[in-house]
Amino acid sequence: MEKVELRAYDGSCEAETLSDIAAFWTTHYLTVTPEQAVEDLRAWTAEGHELYVILAGGESAGFLHLGSRGGACDWLEDIFVRKELRGRGIGSRTIELAWEMLREKGLETMYLEVVPANAAAIRLYHKLGFTNLNTLTLNRSVKEKRQLGTETIGGLSFHTYRPNNG
Repeated sequence: MEKVELRAYDGSCEAETLSDIAAFWTTHYLTVTPEQAVEDLRAWTAEGHELYVILAGGESAGFLHLGSRGGACDWLEDIFVRKELRGRGIGSRTIELAWEMLREKGLETMYLEVVPANAAAIRLYHKLGFTNLNTLTLNRSVKEKRQLGTETIGGLSFHTYRPNNG
């Protein structure tokens, strides 16, 4: 496995990070404008947030965004590994590095949220030891209704959403 490192975001790779932010939202079936990506970058580097560039083999591979919501825990707010680099253990190692940083800060727990339709991420998180707290966060687009199917979780059925192009 290639070496994976986290480098605190310092602005030196802003264009690349903004591109990764836009690609991240695409994986959530959303399209963001360049201005919205800049807003996210500002928010993700504000007080209470930590943004890291993921380096794999010395090359930029994506980003990790951590946030503090109080208590003895932090949240894995967002993680993004570029599509062409997925399946190589980069995400797993990134999360392990984040755990190490949180332990060094004296924190006890890392929380995250994941959409039910992101089965690959759910499998990864379970493999890494995350457990389900039996909470669900639900949403509905205010722009258009795009329900195309259902997911069954814990015996309950939920609508799934897909991009307009199917």
